[in-house]
Amino acid sequence: MATGEASEPAAPAGQGGAAAAAGAGRGAQGSGTVQIVDHALMVLKAIAEADHPRGVRELSRDLAISKSSTQRILASLERVGLAVADEATRKYVVGPAALTLAWKHADNSDLVSAATGTTARIAAVTGETACISTIVDGRRVTVHEAESSQPLRLITGVGRPYSLFSGATGRVLMSLLPADELRRLVAGHVADGPDETAADRILGQVAEVRQNGYALSRSEWIAGGCGVAVPIGTQGSLVAALSIYGPEARLTDERMAELVPALQKAAAEIALRWRQPA
Repeated sequence: MATGEASEPAAPAGQGGAAAAAGAGRGAQGSGTVQIVDHALMVLKAIAEADHPRGVRELSRDLAISKSSTQRILASLERVGLAVADEATRKYVVGPAALTLAWKHADNSDLVSAATGTTARIAAVTGETACISTIVDGRRVTVHEAESSQPLRLITGVGRPYSLFSGATGRVLMSLLPADELRRLVAGHVADGPDETAADRILGQVAEVRQNGYALSRSEWIAGGCGVAVPIGTQGSLVAALSIYGPEARLTDERMAELVPALQKAAAEIALRWRQPA
């Protein structure tokens, strides 16, 4: 990463992320889905979200898929460029064909199309990185980003998953969720944790964001990093938020408060274009 840039630490991948994917995959089966397709998608997501190359045995264990099936799935993914194996270790990482899928999503996304111009303007006006984010598999993901031109700036990286439970953007996104889905996500986050009041505290924070129409964060996901986030809205099952990120040297409490109305106006512009029929 270039000097002067900082990004949020990603949500843990590896075995924890794979185990979560396995649970999600098993829950989806038996409800009109095809098991081999479910398994292939689980394997692809596991190698895409991992912070290190994954081996067949490791994937088989973490995803609860037989070793032979895992091997065949990886061979198929490798054949179409969605996975690449190291010749020496035979461990896998996501392949270059995934870039084409990501590019096509951005190119065809109504949300990204609606937000691109406004996001660039907000980045220019505020001097900070501006992002459009949504929820994917219970995590926050940036789908579009206009980077700050400042030498010292914060970036998130399009497509990189982060925890919903750290930072202003996560709270804004959760404020847009139906109550039952919000409770399920919070319950899963705090399960087996030592703090019995954690769920009530998180729900209270989200309720405050819903009432205020914005959220602020300071040094929650990276020391010295600040964020301001506002809701864009909901379309179908998709929720979206507009955020800016920057260092605390520039984003003082007063500066963040000053920027909220401009961000809310920009979010309303994006929401209007997003909801217009193509």
